[in-house]
Amino acid sequence: MRIFVVLATILGLTTIPAHTAAAAGATGSCPGNKPAVTTFHTATDWYENLEFDGRGRVWLANLTGNRLEAYGPAGDLRATVPLPAPGAIRRGPGGQLYANFGNNPASHAAPSGVVRFDPDRPAPEPYVTGDVLGSANGAEFDAAGNLYVSDPFAGLVKFRPGGHVDPDWRVPLYGANGVTTLGGQVFTTLLLDPRSPIVRVPRARPGEHERLAELSPSGEGELLDDLAVGPDHRLYATTYGSGELYRVDLRGRSCLLLSGLDRPTSIRFARGFGRPGDAYLTQASGSVLRLRFD
Repeated sequence: MRIFVVLATILGLTTIPAHTAAAAGATGSCPGNKPAVTTFHTATDWYENLEFDGRGRVWLANLTGNRLEAYGPAGDLRATVPLPAPGAIRRGPGGQLYANFGNNPASHAAPSGVVRFDPDRPAPEPYVTGDVLGSANGAEFDAAGNLYVSDPFAGLVKFRPGGHVDPDWRVPLYGANGVTTLGGQVFTTLLLDPRSPIVRVPRARPGEHERLAELSPSGEGELLDDLAVGPDHRLYATTYGSGELYRVDLRGRSCLLLSGLDRPTSIRFARGFGRPGDAYLTQASGSVLRLRFD
């Protein structure tokens, strides 16, 4: 993600559009109380993503430190795992963790793929290798165990259980970044698109993808990063460039939930970690925030 700021300038914030639908823009500040924000962890490194292992730890992808870090609910360091330029981390079938590596478009020719490991005995082994991915960034599983990985050059790629690419399922969205799934749908963000779109992709008909929402419809380009599904079945999306967190419902209606963040990169809602319903947000500035929803 770090090189995307440069790429966005060079490319003039252009991208290949998804099919056009009635994409909605943001409609102002979200109603109701804002989440209470506290700092969970702070460092000088770029934190790109995170995941909860269901065993009392949160795993952080330290992009510039080239490692994964596991912390307990009190912020105590539990484990570190070397991994070059890690991107998304996701809990998959059987409770194993899956982590992207080679998330650096500046070295597109460098190896990139996905590893997996037991969080209690973290010895990563290859899950996805080869030349399918050039800069694996976001990722998410569906209920059937398929893994969807975003790559700014390859677009959105589906891997069947076992790590084999589905040759009949690929969505060539340039600049694809965050990924999440809900039911029969996959959602991805387009970082380099000046309208900051969230794209909805039907799992059964990937060619019929369309824009669910555009968070900057006037074209100012907020550098939309990763997103997650909340307990309320709405999407929560971070904007790296503008330092904001948006909430988007499945009809495409969006609102601004938080502003004043420092290069937010991802958000996840806690599972088996701390207080249920809390969300954690990573930032390229080196801090990880805890969001408490009432």
